[in-house]
Amino acid sequence: MVRFVTMKKQKSKVIFQPSGIRGKVDDGKTVLEASRELGAEIESICGGQGTCGKCRVIVQEGYFAKYGVQSKITSVSPAGEADKKFLSKRQLRKNYRLACQACIHDDVVIFVPEESRMRQQVVRKEANTRNIKLKPAVKKYYIELIPATLHDSLGDFERLQAELGKRFRLRNLTIDY
Repeated sequence: MVRFVTMKKQKSKVIFQPSGIRGKVDDGKTVLEASRELGAEIESICGGQGTCGKCRVIVQEGYFAKYGVQSKITSVSPAGEADKKFLSKRQLRKNYRLACQACIHDDVVIFVPEESRMRQQVVRKEANTRNIKLKPAVKKYYIELIPATLHDSLGDFERLQAELGKRFRLRNLTIDY
């Protein structure tokens, strides 16, 4: 007689702070996969490939009585090459990990810093029409002046001023040297 023993996959409790979103996920899932499954939004521009460094999270340590969870750094996989590439030694000592690289192996509390939280995009639903009266500071006027002659002794600016006054009713014009 042959007996098959099936191993049931272990589940771990994951709590995301500061949102408080929590749930159970299969062991071996990355923190990023767990966040997507539970609805805790973590920024990941590279789609979890470990090439952008945007999905930084902090593995919190200690006993969290509110959730009945003992969280420790060993609850996730050790820092890998991608973690060492994007995180400083100080951050690694403070339990920072890339969410796309850290695999969950036990109950854990994850803090998602502000810069790693996904921001909701604001999309304007409809455009509305407004009547806006344009009043530009500079306006273009096209004129052609008759070239100066010996019989017409007015200077260029005076001839320009006279033509603009006659055609466009512009008065009191000045010129900067």
